[in-house]
Amino acid sequence: MSAQSNNLLDWKAKGFAADPVAKVCGQHGLLLYRCWGGWSSKELPPAIKDGYFCLTKPASVFEAELKYNIADWGNAIRFVSTFRLKPGFAYFEGPVANAPGDLSISALQILVPAPVGVKVARLAREVLKQDVSVVQAGTPWLS
Repeated sequence: MSAQSNNLLDWKAKGFAADPVAKVCGQHGLLLYRCWGGWSSKELPPAIKDGYFCLTKPASVFEAELKYNIADWGNAIRFVSTFRLKPGFAYFEGPVANAPGDLSISALQILVPAPVGVKVARLAREVLKQDVSVVQAGTPWLS
């Protein structure tokens, strides 16, 4: 990894509470989880976008939202997919940013720089336990 790529520029705008740590995936890969649904109907972002993942699989929509602050980024949180980051690929790991006063549980998130599709392999997809209704940020009827 070059010295330039060790820092994530504009990490606050990418949803981190602090400058994330640059890492490289080891020889066994790394299990990652991605919560998605609603308008965010793709399991992986387009090739031009970075991918956001978590290290621990949430058991429900409520847990996913409290840990990963997903709805603010336009995700309705219906599913959780399991991925394996392939060995040798770089990623960033850091704390999730939450607005002051938000109900939250401290958690780490993973950002895999684009193109994500060649760096991760999908292993499974599950429906998350629907224990709360999360309204997506920027929904037209709320604006």
